[in-house]
Amino acid sequence: MVNLDDVRKANSSLVQRQPLVAVFTGGTGGIGLSTLKTLAATHSSSGRGLRVYITGRNQHATEKIIADCLNICPQGDFRFIQVADLSLLRDVDRACEEIIKEEKACVTAGTAPKLDLLFMSQGELSLKPYTTDAAEGLEFRVSLLYYSRMKTILNLLPLLLESTLPAHIVSVFAAGKEGELHLDDLSMRDPKHQGVVGTRSHVTYMTTFFFEYLASKHPGKLSLVHVYPGLILTDGFKYMPFWFRVIWRAALPVLGLFCTSLEECGQRVLYLADPDRFPARSSRGTAAAGGNSTSDLKPAAAKGTDLEHGSGAYGVTLDGETIPEQQIHQSYDKYRTGDTGKTIVAHTLKAFDDIKAGKAFTG
Repeated sequence: MVNLDDVRKANSSLVQRQPLVAVFTGGTGGIGLSTLKTLAATHSSSGRGLRVYITGRNQHATEKIIADCLNICPQGDFRFIQVADLSLLRDVDRACEEIIKEEKACVTAGTAPKLDLLFMSQGELSLKPYTTDAAEGLEFRVSLLYYSRMKTILNLLPLLLESTLPAHIVSVFAAGKEGELHLDDLSMRDPKHQGVVGTRSHVTYMTTFFFEYLASKHPGKLSLVHVYPGLILTDGFKYMPFWFRVIWRAALPVLGLFCTSLEECGQRVLYLADPDRFPARSSRGTAAAGGNSTSDLKPAAAKGTDLEHGSGAYGVTLDGETIPEQQIHQSYDKYRTGDTGKTIVAHTLKAFDDIKAGKAFTG
């Protein structure tokens, strides 16, 4: 486990590197909100400049969060970006367009609009039946956890690629929880493939392969981290059915022993933007799996999901460490012999193109 004091030191170093611009999707509650407040507090003591865009449905609730952040970090610039439904790509597009518009209006002469940090934690704790949006053709859970997140990255690429940090992208969900990938049902339309465990595994594989694609396509520009934060007690559980909440409350005394506090979770998620530990893929390539890091990598550079040092795409567990090498082999070797990555990327981009053209995706 990465020592919490080391995590805090890395976070302090991060905000001292340069003025930062960040976007939070899912930042109005739970892990996203905790990470947002951690960034604000860390910057308040030693930062060089901070502008944050926070997406949310409820303007009043988000403005209260902004007021809290300003109390923590009076010198920060916190902005509300309205988004009706992050599971709908048309709403994601509108929110990203507004972020780009505002960021362009903020920059001073001689500087370019940019985005250094992107934290995505949108999702829904729910046992409701799976439903597909008729207009876009995507199941709302799978969209929140995968499609909307990847679309956000692609939409904001013009800003991300301008970062000199370089840009760090963090997706909070279930790294290391792989089980089965349904290559014949990438959209998860078959009820037999659905459910909490099935969706978690499938989305994790999809995220890994798309992150590896982005890291390879944009060397030196993007660091992408998928993290499993562990069991965190958030307000999300209050939306579960009554019977679940009764069982949950009864089990809390025991489960609490295995939970990570929101404060610690916020520190550990922000740590994933450490450029020394999680660098972008080198434009000169990465070291072979199991070898030493290349000359332009820090000794602390982590191994990516492809088991190369500093590869730019990382899977991280609740203790801040990357997924063990043996586990990576067990989960991914069987899918790396063919064109799995290319298939997932092509599927994802086709979904985005069809929906952008006003068609429901049926792939």
